[in-house]
Amino acid sequence: MSAHRRLLYFSYELPVFILLLGLLVASSVSADPVVNGIVGESVVLPAGFSQQSDITGVEWSFGPDVIANEGNINGTKQFKDRVHLNRRDWSLTINLLRAEDSGEYNCAFETATGQLPTHAVILRVYEKIESEVTRKPSNETCHAMLLCTTNQRENVSYRWKRGDQDLPEHAGILEASLSPGERNVTFTCIASNPVSEATASIRESCDCIAFVAESSGGVSFCVLKTVLLSVGLVLMISAVIGVHVRDCTHTKRNVRRHRAACET
Repeated sequence: MSAHRRLLYFSYELPVFILLLGLLVASSVSADPVVNGIVGESVVLPAGFSQQSDITGVEWSFGPDVIANEGNINGTKQFKDRVHLNRRDWSLTINLLRAEDSGEYNCAFETATGQLPTHAVILRVYEKIESEVTRKPSNETCHAMLLCTTNQRENVSYRWKRGDQDLPEHAGILEASLSPGERNVTFTCIASNPVSEATASIRESCDCIAFVAESSGGVSFCVLKTVLLSVGLVLMISAVIGVHVRDCTHTKRNVRRHRAACET
């Protein structure tokens, strides 16, 4: 192979080699694990390292403070009597979680030959979510603006249902519309955060009388439906009465004919 061809080959292969090397390095570096917890409950932070006979020291820290080690497994400072260090896998259990417990925790190991790389865990503590659905004040009966409110402002997602049907709306506000005559339609908001979910419902109705009062003019569907039902009911009753009268008249005529035949 000539020097020119070798140079050309190298110029093509070098970028590919650098790209593969970068991908290999990137794949070997993983993000710190994230653990979610609920205020008032417990959570376990993994140490990322199994027990070995040559471990001489274990230390969990939160910020600049050491909160537990092999000599004090029940915690120090703000974590006193709220944490427990498991001597089997060196995981750290935190009880009665508080919002201020959120942050980065570091676990350091020492062995007879030196210190191992520090293992970091990110803890995010959330309150258990609560939700409520209210109706925005309005003079309209068959159109409603429904508001889903929670006890939290961040990391909240919403879903809505009309009866058992999922709606496409994914915000805290839902514009609901009802057809004339629909009653007790249930609208449900499902609010959730990374650790919990809460549902709240409200019922809406569209009465015919109220709809007529809101109509700008003309014959409403409710009125037309009521008239048609009333006319249909009257016609049905009239038909039944007519059949009954016809049968009675026919029976009386037969009786008279029978008597006349007997007398002759």
